[in-house]
Amino acid sequence: MHDAAQKSVQPAAPTPTPTSPPPLAPILMMVFWMLLGGAAGIKLTQSIWRVLGLGAGEVSIAVPVGSVVGALVGALLGLISNPRVLVLLMAVFAGSTAGAVAGRLAWGDIGEIGGQVAGGLVGGVAWAVWLFLGGGKGRDL
Repeated sequence: MHDAAQKSVQPAAPTPTPTSPPPLAPILMMVFWMLLGGAAGIKLTQSIWRVLGLGAGEVSIAVPVGSVVGALVGALLGLISNPRVLVLLMAVFAGSTAGAVAGRLAWGDIGEIGGQVAGGLVGGVAWAVWLFLGGGKGRDL
């Protein structure tokens, strides 16, 4: 009887191994957003540091703190996969960058921060207009 039980038990079939590596695009997208977030965090932290008038520590404190916080926020943004939301993020980032440059040229350090905020708002409004006027309609996004 023991022999009959052994014959009926079959060894498990080997599991198939994946033939292709996991997709690289999501990892690269997260790295892109981490780099962009790190650079934006450094720039924003240094601007705030200068506006507050803190002389010492602009590089030794503001750069590491801004880069780490910016990279963490960027990693969270890298998890977004909805194309419409990605267009919004890019519009806000592009608008805030252009606004920061224009604000700094006109009004110095304080204008840079105000320009970032105003440019980000303009980018968000441009995205809303694009979405309202049919951006992406007719295509599966």
